[in-house]
Amino acid sequence: MELAATAAFLVSPAAKPRISLYTLRLSPNIPSCPLHLKLSNSKKSLHFQLFSAVDQGTVAVDDRQAETVSEETQIESKEEKRRKLYVFNLPWSFSAEDIKNLFGQCGSVRDVEIIRQKNGLSRGYAFITMSSSEEALAAIEKFDSFELQERIIRVEFAKNFKKPTPPPPPGIPVSETRYKIYVSNLAWKARSGTLREFFSTSCKPVSVKVVFDGPSGRSAGYGFVSFATQEEADAAISALDGKEFMGRPLRLRIGQKTADESQSETKEENELEGQAEDA
Repeated sequence: MELAATAAFLVSPAAKPRISLYTLRLSPNIPSCPLHLKLSNSKKSLHFQLFSAVDQGTVAVDDRQAETVSEETQIESKEEKRRKLYVFNLPWSFSAEDIKNLFGQCGSVRDVEIIRQKNGLSRGYAFITMSSSEEALAAIEKFDSFELQERIIRVEFAKNFKKPTPPPPPGIPVSETRYKIYVSNLAWKARSGTLREFFSTSCKPVSVKVVFDGPSGRSAGYGFVSFATQEEADAAISALDGKEFMGRPLRLRIGQKTADESQSETKEENELEGQAEDA
């Protein structure tokens, strides 16, 4: 037997079950919904099954709200990436207020985070968040390769910047991590030896390699300089980015490879460089 009712029910302890119906008074804040009552009468038991559309509707609404919140979060995350900038080769004396005043020429600066060493000194780079993606793009166009206190600062979207992998724990020499600088705008006649001498005047490179353009014997216009620590690589960029080498201003940025990867390239690069010197 099946009944449809908007009522509460009571089961009498008598031998023959009796159903008493009373009007169910609902709170005005809860939507009225019929409860479908299914009775199964047997000699020993009486079973009730109640079905409510209210709970099902609530679950559906919650799911839609969760999807909406998730979509909004993703949109905000993408917008945040378009507004955040990575700036490096800054003067070490530059404060957050100095950066805010400088980039304020392109709009409203919401946040400035200067990356510092353990002793509190600036590492020469920072993250800057503008109020909009348009302002961030304007800042890149205005200040990328901008000369500031005899330094050429570089500005790019932070989403393109990958933080270097931390060095492996001591005692596990599986693959020695080296922090590499990508060096571009090299002269065609540049050699690894002369580039090493240039860097050694300001820092202590672990290895220096100029990449060559196959059998032509000419430099491909770029190379890599390795350092033992991230701090040394950052210091080299701060000191030498934009400096003139063999009549060209160098362009430096972070690029990391392991020692194993470097060794796999060494033989071929040495052969090409030897051919260039013999030519």
